[in-house]
Amino acid sequence: MFKDLSPSLLPLVFVRWLVAAALVLCSPLAGRGAEGTEDRFAEYLDAHRLVAKAEGGEAYRARPLTIECWARLDGRDWNILVAHEPKSSSTHWEFYTYRKSGELALYMPGYQPSEIRSGVDVVDGQWRYLAAVIEADRVRLYVDGQQVVDQPVSRPAELVTQAGPLSLGELSEGGIGCGGAIAEVRISHAARSIQEVPTGPLTADAHTIGLWRLDAREAGVTVADASAMANDALVQPATQTVVRPTAEHRDPTSRMSGSQVGVLAPPADREASRHLLAATLTELELLSLGDGSEFRDAVLEDWETQYWHLENQIAGREELPGSPDQAFDRHALCYPEDRDPLGVVLRRTAALLEHLRGMPRAPELDAWERDLTALQDAADAVPPGQHPEKRKGLYLAACALRRGLALTNPHLDFEEIVFVVRGVPNGSRAWGLQPTNDRQGQHFHTQYYAFNSIPGGGLFAVGDFKTTPTVRNVVARSRVANGRLAGKELETGAYLSPDLSFDGQTILFAWTENEELHSYEWNRHTTWNLFRVGVDGSDLTQLTDSPWNDFDPCFLPDGRIAFISERRGGYIRCFGGLRVPQHTLHSMAADGSDIRPLSWFVTGEWHPSVDNNGMIVYTRWDYVDRENCLGSNFWICTPDGRNPRAPHGNYPYPWHTFDDNTRGDSRIGRPYTEMNIRAVPGSRRYIATAAPHHGESFGSLVMIDLAIPDDGHMSQVKRITPYVRFPESEQPARLQYPYGTAWPFDENFYLVNWWENIYLLDRFGNRELLCENSLVFGGTTNWNMRLIDPIPIRRRPVPPIVPPGTSAGRPEGESEPARISVMNVYNSDLPFPEGTHIRYLRVLQDIPKSNPQMDEPAAMGYHWENTPRVPLGIVPVEEDGSAHFEAPVERALIFQVLDENYMAVQTMRSVTHVQRGEHLSCVGCHEDPLTSPAASASIPLAMLRPPSLLEPELGTVEPVNFYRLVEPVFRDTCLPCHRQENAGPLDMSFEGLRPYVHYFGGGMRGEVMAANYGGSRSIPGRVGARQSRLGRALLDATHRDRVPADAYRRVVLWLDANALRLGAFYDEQRQMAGELV
Repeated sequence: MFKDLSPSLLPLVFVRWLVAAALVLCSPLAGRGAEGTEDRFAEYLDAHRLVAKAEGGEAYRARPLTIECWARLDGRDWNILVAHEPKSSSTHWEFYTYRKSGELALYMPGYQPSEIRSGVDVVDGQWRYLAAVIEADRVRLYVDGQQVVDQPVSRPAELVTQAGPLSLGELSEGGIGCGGAIAEVRISHAARSIQEVPTGPLTADAHTIGLWRLDAREAGVTVADASAMANDALVQPATQTVVRPTAEHRDPTSRMSGSQVGVLAPPADREASRHLLAATLTELELLSLGDGSEFRDAVLEDWETQYWHLENQIAGREELPGSPDQAFDRHALCYPEDRDPLGVVLRRTAALLEHLRGMPRAPELDAWERDLTALQDAADAVPPGQHPEKRKGLYLAACALRRGLALTNPHLDFEEIVFVVRGVPNGSRAWGLQPTNDRQGQHFHTQYYAFNSIPGGGLFAVGDFKTTPTVRNVVARSRVANGRLAGKELETGAYLSPDLSFDGQTILFAWTENEELHSYEWNRHTTWNLFRVGVDGSDLTQLTDSPWNDFDPCFLPDGRIAFISERRGGYIRCFGGLRVPQHTLHSMAADGSDIRPLSWFVTGEWHPSVDNNGMIVYTRWDYVDRENCLGSNFWICTPDGRNPRAPHGNYPYPWHTFDDNTRGDSRIGRPYTEMNIRAVPGSRRYIATAAPHHGESFGSLVMIDLAIPDDGHMSQVKRITPYVRFPESEQPARLQYPYGTAWPFDENFYLVNWWENIYLLDRFGNRELLCENSLVFGGTTNWNMRLIDPIPIRRRPVPPIVPPGTSAGRPEGESEPARISVMNVYNSDLPFPEGTHIRYLRVLQDIPKSNPQMDEPAAMGYHWENTPRVPLGIVPVEEDGSAHFEAPVERALIFQVLDENYMAVQTMRSVTHVQRGEHLSCVGCHEDPLTSPAASASIPLAMLRPPSLLEPELGTVEPVNFYRLVEPVFRDTCLPCHRQENAGPLDMSFEGLRPYVHYFGGGMRGEVMAANYGGSRSIPGRVGARQSRLGRALLDATHRDRVPADAYRRVVLWLDANALRLGAFYDEQRQMAGELV
């Protein structure tokens, strides 16, 4: 249990564990089952191995709702009793018990609070009657007829639903199940009165919308619903573990999501297809094509798969998720006038031919044009529906012509493509729906823990990809030249994230020797380490060897290497029961020495690449005082880590959730997460994968244009693959998704991963197979593995070198201090309140999480994902709005601008950082990123003097701690007066002050819509002390003359620092005693 902790922490952790255990075990209901129930149920659902699933729907979203069940639990992991819809749905709910503690709980991500915990352990091997009553504004939990929780709740007017089943014994999407037995479940559209343990079987009445007596012992049995809904449940095997591949073919006439999640096309008759193609080509005598014998089986199978998808798209069975205007190119759409797949292919091939003709170094295309015209004439002569076999032959001939034409592309002027083969726990279209969970890598953060990678795969190169591909293992028989693995071959383990040097000679990649899945053990054998090797397999060199995951290496123009690493420490805040370290940007010298953090961010970052201007573009998970599914989008910084910015997607609507908010969640229908971002050569645009937050980095491909104003939705985004729904914003999370890891040649052509293979894709929707999975695995497709990260092996232009702007590499004593200059704080995209006069700028430090468990210690602030703050000081802002000051380096910083009352007018809901010696210059506060600052006839006043030094507001610099900072003020200054005059709050404890403060919060998916503390950014004048009842009271006539200056400043600072309870993630009792920790 304590294997990850240092010996010095063991006594403290053990004491905390004992205290927590005592609180649960001392409950009057702990360890005591319902009386007389020991042998009550002879028949029940063994949830260790079986689950029951029924159709979900609107009935189970209605309020009020009562959930009752009889369960006997013995598993100390999470136990899911009843769940409706996937966790990615805002209307999801799950009735469950907590891991380890066994306490009964209810989770509803669309509500605030989203989690209601009972404090009562019901995992004791005894039959328990458990119930939850959910009303619009209140939730009550019951154990054996006794109420154990009565919790007020609220929810926004708009909730985004993602449909899913009603599930008994595991999550709706699978992955987390139940250790125990479930006998009866009743769901009612009513707030039932729960006062005692039922003496007989649960019965159905007019309010009952589901009643299942779970007496099935084997999978495949149907359990009847005794309610009027008649929503029978099917008993199935539990899906807590990864289920290995079984190819499932589904009815192509049924309605399907645009991604074709987990669906294989019906098996193709290759010989029939080959015969039909040859006959058509012979009849047409096309000059550019032979008899079709040069097309290998995998190519013919792919054309049949495309035919099936095109038929579904034309018929509307694969629906277009967004507006046609969102398509990057409208040729990638299907139209009724196409009539059948042949019409689509002919139209797209004509668009491709026309584009190729205008390209530099264009090939001779006259013969291709003549043959395309002949095919079009032949198609016009055979109306759809009259001769389907003949039109199918013409379709195959059109595919053959399209393929030959596509492979004349001047961009394909190289001999080989390097790629990695990586096992993915949930990425195959052959598996059907076999979900996994966060622990197994079905989260965009945990997917990159080396022990969550399926062993196997490798680093490969494919040659002759235009004709008969040949695949070679780049590191076959290569031996490591140095370090712990010197003289050894990389024979086992797994591979990840290659990058190719600008001269096309050297490959970087990550490798792990780990072979035990999901161990959650960190050591140099179980983590990713970085290597380099020549493209010919020579000079295999280990660059890192550590107990931290080092991955996503990226060559920088100056010869250094950027990569992602866990070396800085800290943990993600929103995981319960898992140790989830954060990983952020680092860099090192070409030989692996001189490792430096480039980022001091507090959660996760991924996939650095270099854009056309020499800047690093990457993905950052930016949730500070915001919902934890926000901000997984595009970021950019210099190669030495300066000036990290989010030019796109970081501030979706709603910006705020005060009573006057009129906006819904604008993430719905746009990319939820953007991964694998790469600059398009010769363009201002970037290509990316629209991926899930809860899942792996696959999905739909998009083009991003930063030169267009960001509307918080789709203004900067176009869909390259328009029929593939965006994971988690248009279809559920934790599924399988088709596209990923695109390598753009220009805005029009890309190497891509599509499911298990590598393709050439173009903007028109044409997709040509270049390398199939089976070429790596001896002729048989390995459904566990995907061929990803294709890179052409050739020289490419070196982007410009951005001059360094830090003191990195110098001895610490020679480093210059960092400086920050703001030209005009009033330059903001949202106006400050009329008459606002900014006098100061405050700098706070945000503290990373130092322990791995969610909500530990409980209630850092008024929201469970609040983070500690250290107010570092204030500096003056001049009359013209300028500021110039020295800033602390290598830490996460939050800026606030203050009025003459020292109250924040604007605050960040993100963090930034500065490096040693950096001079960071800002135009304003949230200024328009697409507008140049107006020319000024004078130099900003602050720039005419030396930089200011931070001045501590209260004499010392220490974390914000309620018990140390303001509780003495409330006790000694406020309460005596309140009591004497019987006015104002008489309970000024932390919890008693909740109605009098304003705070920002985080929380699970959907809490961006939570009233008051939700939203994605702050609104000038509506933050901290200014927005709180307590802060406004300090300025009224009653308090202005009575509250001493020091007390006033303490309370204002506490309110502006998000009204925190604790200042550190440890030593809670000492902090509550007012000690400095």
